[in-house]
Amino acid sequence: MKSRYYIEGILAAFLFGITPVFIKQVTASAVTIGIVRLSIATVLVYFIFVGRDKLRALKLKDWKSLMLIGLVFGIHWVSYFYSIKISTPAIAILGLTSFGVYLIFFSWIFEKKRPAIIDWVTVGIAVSGNLLIVPEFSLENDITKGLLVGLFSAFFFSLLPILQKKNIHIESYTRAFGQYFFGLVFFALLFTESTWDLPANDWYFLTILGLLCTLGAHTLWLRATTMLPTAVTSIFYYLSIPVAMLTSYLFLDEAMPNQKVLGAGLIIMANIIGVVKHLKKSAFKKD
Repeated sequence: MKSRYYIEGILAAFLFGITPVFIKQVTASAVTIGIVRLSIATVLVYFIFVGRDKLRALKLKDWKSLMLIGLVFGIHWVSYFYSIKISTPAIAILGLTSFGVYLIFFSWIFEKKRPAIIDWVTVGIAVSGNLLIVPEFSLENDITKGLLVGLFSAFFFSLLPILQKKNIHIESYTRAFGQYFFGLVFFALLFTESTWDLPANDWYFLTILGLLCTLGAHTLWLRATTMLPTAVTSIFYYLSIPVAMLTSYLFLDEAMPNQKVLGAGLIIMANIIGVVKHLKKSAFKKD
């Protein structure tokens, strides 16, 4: 049965990899993108998977948990979209991959697992990778700004699996509905930043983003991150990096100098070292 969730996690990671290219293609603002994507996903999840009866069964505590998940998701999304718009799809997704490093510190805070020397080494490698992909570390540089916003977005992205696991008693599609609905409420508060005078081509890409990259990718990811170990899903997410870099290179003509490729490699290596260490530790405990 778990093999199903492995497949869902890998497929979600692939869809995450192509998502930034679609976002970069549209002229719509980050807020408009979020409102459209979340509106499509909220309506479809409600009518296809959830319905009124499942929502009526929720307790007040459950609604509060879903509201928190939606808020965290909304902050992650709007900052991630801005990161893509400011810089490039590849830079944004590289910044987002730092969520694996954040998980080291969350384990320290929430599970009282003090970081080992190897954890600090992986943090150092990841930081070095980030410095390599930034041509000039200046806030006047769009690459720097995009990366910093991506790192901010990664902080909230890394909280989602923790919150999802904590509320595993709520059925997965109901959690997906809560994440999308309350995420939509968050974006609605930013409505004044939205733009709606869009070309027809934008609506085509926004529809793809809503159906494939939101309803499809995030619902699959929610299920996979709930049912599989965090270390495993972290590895899956890194598959999105080469996908994003390749699609950016092919469809957006984004430059891929050796320095950027090396930096990306260091970031991936740092996270995989941390994940492998976690898996070995888990296996040792089972033995």
